[in-house]
Amino acid sequence: MLTTTIGVAALTAGYVLGRARLGHRASDWANWQRYGARPTGLRYAAVWTVLSAENIAWLLTHPIKGWRAWQHRNDPPPPRSPAPQLRRITPEPKEPTA
Repeated sequence: MLTTTIGVAALTAGYVLGRARLGHRASDWANWQRYGARPTGLRYAAVWTVLSAENIAWLLTHPIKGWRAWQHRNDPPPPRSPAPQLRRITPEPKEPTA
């Protein structure tokens, strides 16, 4: 019974933390600071801290994707696809009717 209670409590806590999205407002604020005038002073430090924490959290939760992205960071861009070919479609001339 105690194990079930602990399990249900852990699931409930995980659900509440997931729904609360604690860092979501701070992350949105920091991302919006990149548009417009560049922040200076303490605001710049706060933006840098929030975005760094966001990047570190992503690397901790996605270590393999982060490692593969780091390995391919200097790869050349993929080749461009060929340009579409346009051809004019003209209607066939109609025979005159008398």
